Amino acid sequence: LSLIRLFQLILPPSKRVVAEGEREDIIIALPRNVVDCILELLPVHDAARTSILSSKWRDIWVSLPYLVLNNYFCKKLAEKSTTVFKITIDEILLQHVGDIVKFVLDVSRINLNLSSYASINRWMSYVTRNGVKELTINMSDNKTYILPSCVYNCPTLTHLEIFNCVFKPPTSFLGFRNLTYLHLERTTFVPTNQFCVIKVPLVVDLALIFCCGTQYLKMVSPQLKSLFVVVGHYLVLNCFMNCNKLSMLVIELEKVEDNPKHDEISTLEKFLFSFPSLEQLYLGPLVLELLNANIVLDELPPKLNCLWCLHLGVDFNKVDQTCCALQLMKSFPNLSELLITDGDDNA
Repeated sequence: LSLIRLFQLILPPSKRVVAEGEREDIIIALPRNVVDCILELLPVHDAARTSILSSKWRDIWVSLPYLVLNNYFCKKLAEKSTTVFKITIDEILLQHVGDIVKFVLDVSRINLNLSSYASINRWMSYVTRNGVKELTINMSDNKTYILPSCVYNCPTLTHLEIFNCVFKPPTSFLGFRNLTYLHLERTTFVPTNQFCVIKVPLVVDLALIFCCGTQYLKMVSPQLKSLFVVVGHYLVLNCFMNCNKLSMLVIELEKVEDNPKHDEISTLEKFLFSFPSLEQLYLGPLVLELLNANIVLDELPPKLNCLWCLHLGVDFNKVDQTCCALQLMKSFPNLSELLITDGDDNA
């Protein structure tokens, strides 16, 4: 759809035609909140082109509170040259007026050198000084970019997504006090001291996906309600033991060690059955296998009476997984929704 046609579909009929047959300028007639919604859906370069639509729109895009520099946009710039890539984003930010509520930088398809990190740090400094609430940083998979201190010190952040970065907070880091959503994927935790402590008192949703160094992690999140954990082969969950408001839990393992440690199994069992408010639970097939490396649970503590949804991934070619799944199915008295999926990748 063209922009003009899109506007025609958005505006009600009464706004499309005026009395005496005169055509109203539908572009000028659009309220600002509708304009912002439209521009948010457009790539940055297309949003900039809307400045030719009317005099009213000439400078609207430079005050757009949502800047999404996706991987397509960044890759196209970088294909011209690294210099063009950096200068273009510098110009976008320098021309911007007002707060930047949402900022997305996805350079996951670009091979950046260390000199480019200085530019990214400068952009992070700019947006964190300009009221950013939702921040997404997606780097390439080399995992050498260290998240700058300005991100840790940003008081306005409510939504943070980090991909392929090194998480090394400064010693003065007191936590993200206003954050409600945190997604960390392929992130490496490097403790400043003995542990990497993340205080997120308001976080409700948390995802940790293929992160490294979680054994150094201590998460303080008393309001946490949704936890999504996908790990390689080493499962560290102690830092979540005190999340008493947790209502949804998803745990997936990529592989299990040949001889898993007894402490790891014991920690997993205690972890799974320590949330009195848990309502929805998903366990991947290798989690079931890890549970059965020690015992098939004969009797579970009566702490999960709120659980109504159970989703199990089961490799039915493995007897231990099947037995554990059956035991779990009959151990929760208030189940109303049960979903079993075949966890065999070869099936």
